[in-house]
Amino acid sequence: MKPARGDRTGDRAASAGLLSRLLEALEDDCAVCGGTGSTPNEQWLAWHRRAGELIAVAQAARRAHEWRPVPGVPPAAAPERVAAAEPAIVTAVERAIDDHMRARPDEPEEERCTACRGLGKELTPAGREFAEVLARHGFVRRERD
Repeated sequence: MKPARGDRTGDRAASAGLLSRLLEALEDDCAVCGGTGSTPNEQWLAWHRRAGELIAVAQAARRAHEWRPVPGVPPAAAPERVAAAEPAIVTAVERAIDDHMRARPDEPEEERCTACRGLGKELTPAGREFAEVLARHGFVRRERD
């Protein structure tokens, strides 16, 4: 007696669920790239760090200039005071920021992850064992590191 059509669909769904769980047990997201397949370029990381430092220095210099008392103006009137020329340090830091913006690295901001070769996945211990079994029986070739 043949199973009803609905039963075969249920069997396929159950098989797909088992296969999905098996694959999940064999692979996991790459620990280096978090499953994205790419990692940040070191030159860009350094560039972003330096940009953040320059911006923080410019903000601190501007705040220090704003808090500076103006001769002859009472402190209560300071918020309404006419802005005096910014000090040379603010101008120098803004020039350094402009220079830094023009000195962006030529390389892409992200590189292909070397740990997973851009796949975003790595084998779990069970996955490595399974790959060894397949290699032993000639189903896959071992990669040379």
